[in-house]
Amino acid sequence: MQRTARLLALLAVLLSIGVSIFAARRITNPLQILTHSGRALARGDFSQRVHLRSRTEIGELAETFNTMSQELEHFVEDLKRAAEENRALFLGSIQMLAGAVDEKDPYTRGHSDRVTRYSLLIGKELHLPTDFMETLQISAQLHDVGKIGIEDRILKKPGALTAEEFEVMKTHTTKGANILRPVVQLAEMLPGIELHHEALDGRGYPYGLMEDQIPLLARVIAVADTFDALTTNRPYQHAHTPEEAFKIIQNLAGKRLDPEAVAALIAVYERGEIRIQRLSIKRAVPAPDAAPADVPAAPAPSLPAPEAANLERTRV
Repeated sequence: MQRTARLLALLAVLLSIGVSIFAARRITNPLQILTHSGRALARGDFSQRVHLRSRTEIGELAETFNTMSQELEHFVEDLKRAAEENRALFLGSIQMLAGAVDEKDPYTRGHSDRVTRYSLLIGKELHLPTDFMETLQISAQLHDVGKIGIEDRILKKPGALTAEEFEVMKTHTTKGANILRPVVQLAEMLPGIELHHEALDGRGYPYGLMEDQIPLLARVIAVADTFDALTTNRPYQHAHTPEEAFKIIQNLAGKRLDPEAVAALIAVYERGEIRIQRLSIKRAVPAPDAAPADVPAAPAPSLPAPEAANLERTRV
C-alpha cells in the first residue's frame, strides 16, 4: 500500500507538472507572438499581424493589436503619399523658377534642364550616393537662378558684353546664393549655385578657389554647364558639335575642370546616353571691342592656352 501510494503520488506530481507546463505555454506563447509583432511594429514593419485563436483576454489583445497595425499602416501610407506629393510640388516649383529665369534669355532657354540632366548623368557615372544625387539635382536646376537679379539690358543683350557688363553678369552666382540662403532646406545646394564658376587653377569666380577648395557639387555642375554652353547657339557663336566640345573640355580637364567629372561625361556620351538637339537661333555679331558674355567664344577644337584661360570668364 505504501509503494502504491508513493507511485500514485509521483504520478500525481508528474501530471500536475505537465498540466502546469501546458497551461503556462498557453499563456506565454501568445505573449511571445505579441512581443515579436510589437518589435516588428517598432522597427516600422506595419504589415505584421497576430494570428491567435483564443477567446481569452489575450485573444482580444491580439485583435486590438491587428486593428492598430492596420490603421498605422494606412496612416503611414497616407504620410508617404503626402510626402511624395510635397516633394513633387517642391521639385516642380524649382523647375518652374529655373524655367522662368531661362525664359528671360532666348539663348539660354532650357539651359537649366539640360545642365541638370548632364549633372545627374555625371553623378550616376561616378556612383555618387543617392542623397548627393538629390542635392545635385536641385542645385543644378537652380544654378543660374541669380540671373533673375540681372538687368534685362545686360541679360538680353543680343551681342557680346562689355567688360563692365560682364562684371555685373558674374554677380549672378552670389545673387543666386543670397536669394536662396534664407531657405534652410536648400543650404546643402548653395555651394553648387554659388561656386559653379570656380576653377581648379584659381582663376574662376566669385572667390578664386582652387582644387579641393571647390566642392564636388560645384565641380560636377561646372562640367555640365560648360558642355551645354559649348553645344548651344549663343549671340556670338554657333553651337559646337559634341566632339568639338569634348576636345575643348578635355583640354581644360585638370586645369579648370574636374578631370573625373569630364571623363564621366565623355563615357556617358560614348554610350549614347546624351542626344544634342540643335536650336535655330540667329547668330548675332558681337561688337569689335566687346567682351564675350554668356558662353565660350568659338575656339578651335584644340584650344590654345590664352583662350583656355578665358573660357570660364565667358561661360556665365
